[in-house]
Amino acid sequence: MRILLVNGNRFKQPWPVIPFGLSCVASACESSGHEVKMLDLCFSRHCSSDLEKAIISFSPDIIGISIRNIDNSAGYNTLFLLEETRSEIIIPCKKFFSGPIVIGGPAAGINGAQMLEYFDLSYAVCGDGEDAFIEFLKRIGHGQPLEGMKGLVIRKDQEIIQNPSPMLVENLNHLGFVNPGRYIDLKPYQKFDSPIQIQTKRGCALDCTYCTYNRIEGRKYRLKDPQMIADYIERLFKETGINHIEFTDSTFNIPLGHCKNILKALAEKKLDLNLRTMGLNPGAVDEELVDLMKEAGFRDVDLGAESACDATLAGLGKNFKKDEVIRAGNLLRGKGIPVTWYLLVGAPGETRKSLTETYETINKIASKWDLINIGIGVRVYNGSPLADQMIKSNPSCTTDHFLSPVRYEPKNISLEEIKRITKLESLKNSNYFMYDEDENTPPAVLAMGVFFLRLFAPKQPIWRLHILIRLFQKYTGIACLKRIRFLLSR
Repeated sequence: MRILLVNGNRFKQPWPVIPFGLSCVASACESSGHEVKMLDLCFSRHCSSDLEKAIISFSPDIIGISIRNIDNSAGYNTLFLLEETRSEIIIPCKKFFSGPIVIGGPAAGINGAQMLEYFDLSYAVCGDGEDAFIEFLKRIGHGQPLEGMKGLVIRKDQEIIQNPSPMLVENLNHLGFVNPGRYIDLKPYQKFDSPIQIQTKRGCALDCTYCTYNRIEGRKYRLKDPQMIADYIERLFKETGINHIEFTDSTFNIPLGHCKNILKALAEKKLDLNLRTMGLNPGAVDEELVDLMKEAGFRDVDLGAESACDATLAGLGKNFKKDEVIRAGNLLRGKGIPVTWYLLVGAPGETRKSLTETYETINKIASKWDLINIGIGVRVYNGSPLADQMIKSNPSCTTDHFLSPVRYEPKNISLEEIKRITKLESLKNSNYFMYDEDENTPPAVLAMGVFFLRLFAPKQPIWRLHILIRLFQKYTGIACLKRIRFLLSR
């Protein structure tokens, strides 16, 4: 069959994301004997006409649409993204194509059934697309019933008739090598220094109250062989010329032994890599890990501290405490690895005192050249422990299983007060980044920043441009004027 796969992610913060997961699905389709074309709409100026051209020229039998984000994950000033997806991608797709349309991606793993209703579609794949989408194609191609298939949400006659658990690939080592450059043009992404994203495992056994990784990937860790990962990265680097690699596991350093073995295998290759990771867990950071990260080629990390107050960390369901946050920060700073500190304020148990404790602690241990990325308020997602608690105490808190943005409201401090305190802190500290208002950097400005950074400081992470801009505002008096204006507006 001819399969048209569409990258529907058009959200470009903090940088445009290379559709690596969809490329994996494309590779699996080809391995199963299907003819595949991928349409990347990330940079499209006219999605409707691009869809029309692709559908007419390729004449697909089935269209699969990957949807990465429901929104921007902000609990405060949430940007809902599915409305644009519906108007710019789903509706035109249905206009030009009358065959089966299947949605997938992380968003479908969270709210597959509700998204089918929102888009007025029939099929959503939940779980690992390399197996689930291929099974769907097999059943369609052989005229076999779709009912009873694991990982396939079905909507029929405007009613959800099947919403099963995700289909998961048990042995990730059986998945083949994938070069996304085979399916899409990588040059637009290189203008933004977008990394190629790699998973070293799937699944998560932790119990963070706001997280949906358990729902999307399961609670059991499914580990890839460390040497295979190192070989994979080496081949990707040689074939694409891209050395910027980001590990996108739920937590890169848990299990810790597996993580260290990957770093050792990479270090032995002595490649000129620019490595980074999201979600470094402070509770599993020791000196050996940081040394191995440095040796392997890490130039920056995202540290998922979320808070620096034990009471708030407990409310978030974290497996670490304040002392471990401090230890992790000191180790990374001592080894000279730049850090983006991720804070999530307004969580269960948050108070004015806990908020003050967090900011005072982070200000002491973080470098002034580290970025303090602050999310105000917890965006509640379907399937998270926090969502289950909220429904239990107030069944009317959502009408669509949290597809439409719902935020958690702390009992002892309002989000508006948290916003005010955080804004004042941000006006005093040039390295503070308020996610709900600072994330909207125009793509042209971002691309220009990457260009100049490559010229003058090629080994610096791009997020340091934000700090440089804020320092410029400080020394020219602009920051002072901003603070006065904010205080007068209260």
